[in-house]
Amino acid sequence: MRKVGLIGVGNMGEAMLRGWLSSGVIEKSEIVACEKSAEKREKIASRYRIRVLQEPRDVAELTEIIFLAVKPQDSREVLEDIADTLDDEKCLVSIAAGLSVDSIRMAIGSKACVVRVMPNICARSLASVSAYCVDLGNYKDGLEDIKLLLSGFGEAIEVSEDQMNLITAVSGSGPAYFFYLTEALIKAAILLGLDEKIAALLARETLWGSGKLLKESGLTPYELRMAVSSPGGTTVAAIGELENGGFEELVRKAVSRAMRRAEELTK
Repeated sequence: MRKVGLIGVGNMGEAMLRGWLSSGVIEKSEIVACEKSAEKREKIASRYRIRVLQEPRDVAELTEIIFLAVKPQDSREVLEDIADTLDDEKCLVSIAAGLSVDSIRMAIGSKACVVRVMPNICARSLASVSAYCVDLGNYKDGLEDIKLLLSGFGEAIEVSEDQMNLITAVSGSGPAYFFYLTEALIKAAILLGLDEKIAALLARETLWGSGKLLKESGLTPYELRMAVSSPGGTTVAAIGELENGGFEELVRKAVSRAMRRAEELTK
């Protein structure tokens, strides 16, 4: 594995770092992180036993694969800072939402490989799905290390960039939709008489078990839903209420709105 730089160790940056180290795709000695906050630098260095520097440029100079994990509003300054360190032997991997390949390329020039990635917060439990698109520039090496790093915290799939805003709406924001549904299920159970701890346990484990079954069974969501839906039973009654309330249309509107917002933020 070539040296990996991680510029930004916020929620997603730390989630990826945790995934890489716990899955064993990279050794601690092979990664250098960057964090502006002195307190955060000390915390990350102590927690993960890795080298943590203050300046993005220093990290970019020391590494070959550089992950840009800063907030979108901070990305331009960082890109300008590291641009002249990025030659045709380096690869810049950006997880900054709304930052297009073209805008990155304009900032850094034509030499380095640019990979735009949309992971999600489930990287924290090695269960992210990361869609990525690639612009090789003048890069001459393969992408095996990149794919390995992305698979270190979940599934990874290559897509065309014109799909990225929709993917952001579906899987980037997607975990929040499932968390929101779980919240609603817990609240309903409490209102109808369950103890809060019992309600939370039942909702949480049902979500986890359903996702596991969906992934491992090879069956479609419809097939599994029908397996639970006995004619005239409780599930059919509940699904009927969701259908009458326009559940599918609400989901479509939510995803559409998230996609439009991603388009508004893309630059």
